[in-house]
Amino acid sequence: MEQLFINVLNNAITVSALIIAIIVVRALGKKMPKWITCMLWIIVAVKLAVPIKLESALSLVPTGEPIPPNIVMESNPQISSGIGSVDEIVNPVIIQSFTSDEAVSINPLQIFFHIGAIAWLVGMIVMLTYALTTYMLIRKRVSASVKIDSRVYECDDISDSFILGTISPKVYIPSALSAEAREYILKHEFAHLSRRDHVWKPLGFLILSVYWFNPLCWIAYILLCKDIEYACDEKVTKNIGEGEKADYCRILLENSMPRRMIAACPVAFGGTNVKDRIKNVVNYKKPAFWITLASVMTCAVVGVCFATSKGSKVTSEEQTVELEQAKEGQQVQGVELKNSVNHAEVSGAASSTDVSDQKSALKENTDPEIADLIKKYYEACASGDIETLRSISKGYSENQENMMKGYAKYIEKNDPNKIYTLPGADEGSYLVYVYNLFKLNDYDKPIPQLETFYIGTDEQGKLYIDGESNDSKISNCIINADSKPEVIELRNKVAAEYSGMLKADENLSSILADMRKKVAFEVPGTTYGRIVTPEGVLRTRKSPSVDSEVVGYLAPDEEVEILGEVDGWYKVKLEEGECYIDSTYVELFK
Repeated sequence: MEQLFINVLNNAITVSALIIAIIVVRALGKKMPKWITCMLWIIVAVKLAVPIKLESALSLVPTGEPIPPNIVMESNPQISSGIGSVDEIVNPVIIQSFTSDEAVSINPLQIFFHIGAIAWLVGMIVMLTYALTTYMLIRKRVSASVKIDSRVYECDDISDSFILGTISPKVYIPSALSAEAREYILKHEFAHLSRRDHVWKPLGFLILSVYWFNPLCWIAYILLCKDIEYACDEKVTKNIGEGEKADYCRILLENSMPRRMIAACPVAFGGTNVKDRIKNVVNYKKPAFWITLASVMTCAVVGVCFATSKGSKVTSEEQTVELEQAKEGQQVQGVELKNSVNHAEVSGAASSTDVSDQKSALKENTDPEIADLIKKYYEACASGDIETLRSISKGYSENQENMMKGYAKYIEKNDPNKIYTLPGADEGSYLVYVYNLFKLNDYDKPIPQLETFYIGTDEQGKLYIDGESNDSKISNCIINADSKPEVIELRNKVAAEYSGMLKADENLSSILADMRKKVAFEVPGTTYGRIVTPEGVLRTRKSPSVDSEVVGYLAPDEEVEILGEVDGWYKVKLEEGECYIDSTYVELFK
């Protein structure tokens, strides 16, 4: 429920910019046809009701997920609003108030979101209960009505005309109405029916019941109710003579009934902002074609710019400060999954004092061909589809393929929802970092991991995953990329999420360890080991000596393939090539 609440919060935050934009357009567009104004509120309804995040380069909304989905699992929780000044103010407060204490098993942020989710659910129930109670009371009041037409009923117990019902709507009018008043009121109510307002208004209240905690959503609903009436008045006014406007306004004024509370139903004749409605009727003129066209184009612009969002940024302003510290030689922690087939998880941190000053920066992927290749890879991993793996990659050994088939028995699905790229060693090649959430068959929460891929282009111009390259140029490219501050920061973020999950659930570590051992024993003739450092990471070196050059880092719990042993050092195979690690910190599987 907490995850659902976070999704609702993100939607409520991002839709606020859209609501404000519509309020501004509504205030400035006095000549805009009111039916087009109602269309703007439909954009709000669709964004709030449909859980699909659309991204656009033209969007003025910096991010669709200001609150990270896994924030409750992070040891260093932060938001990423896309607005640096906001993050600078909010994140220090969040870190100070909600950072987990390692000595305490309960995460304060989990408690906060758990209580918030309960409050949200209670508020939603109250709103829906109010709507249902209101509907039942009105139904009881009109139960003694007399049918005078196919969908029109007269009632002695009501003082205002309205439509009741969504699937089979009926018009109810007071029995004491004069013939003249009845004529205009029925025109108005049937205009509502033709516009389906008896559907839109309850639907708007239903959406408001979900987002009741956002004041802007209340304002949007109130303005929607006003605009529904304005649009209906315009529809009636358009079909009556100029001389009848005065009679219509008089009937509207005589039958106006003040309402103090927001209602989900019914759609009433005189219940909303009668003074402004009369002004609108008196001043109504059929809009020129260019005004209608400009209004439609305004709707499209508002939708594109405010109903979509830009892609999420890799780093926040506070993270940028950390990267600057890294450039000055201070320690920055991070982590990386070295083996893209064995699904090793992140659980430790790597430190880097050798920060590359390459001009290329880590960017979120925008290439659909890379995204499609990564998607196929992860689908193949989850299903154990070796044929697909071979069709999209080169160089994976038989043992690696067997490991993938072994893990497929335990993995329900993969969700590679964030892909970041760097230029590769050659033109047409890429170094790709994938933030993947994998779901185990017997564990209900997705587990984060960061995996690295080297992608090349074959002679036919088709992209492929290079599973085993001995090219020193590629190895050096990976080593240089690993020292880039934005890559280190990305590792650190995923490491914090994974570490938070392990702390929150003591059983997860044993579940993963058991899975690794079972899979390792299914691969004949191969020895695998798990990194077991007391804290921090394990350095990998070019030769079996503490004086040898450091090649990279391995995180605690990461597993590696053991190729041999030399003087207390294990020779292992990583993406950077073959290197050595201290055998003291390795637990062998077989």
